[in-house]
Amino acid sequence: MGGERQDRKKVEFPASFIGDAKGTGTVRNLSTSGCKIESPVPVQAEQLLVLRLSVPHEPEPIVIDVAAVRWVSEASFGVEFLKVKAGDQRRLEVYHASLSVS
Repeated sequence: MGGERQDRKKVEFPASFIGDAKGTGTVRNLSTSGCKIESPVPVQAEQLLVLRLSVPHEPEPIVIDVAAVRWVSEASFGVEFLKVKAGDQRRLEVYHASLSVS
């Protein structure tokens, strides 16, 4: 595995997704390149989703235009962010930098 896993930080905020699957969930950890989502909605590895991350203290959700499901485990799954607009990527990086390491 690459070094990106070290910068995953524990979080808890709502997210919604549409695409190959549709539903809502709770983001449980976050890096600037992916996240873990807890959700009762079944997804499958390699599905592509559009994510809306409702991070605290932000008036609008951060939108991930393309996220690929990389793993699935019971009621949670991990996604890799493949396409994010520059403004949303900046907001994601600022929010991530504001979190304490867990």
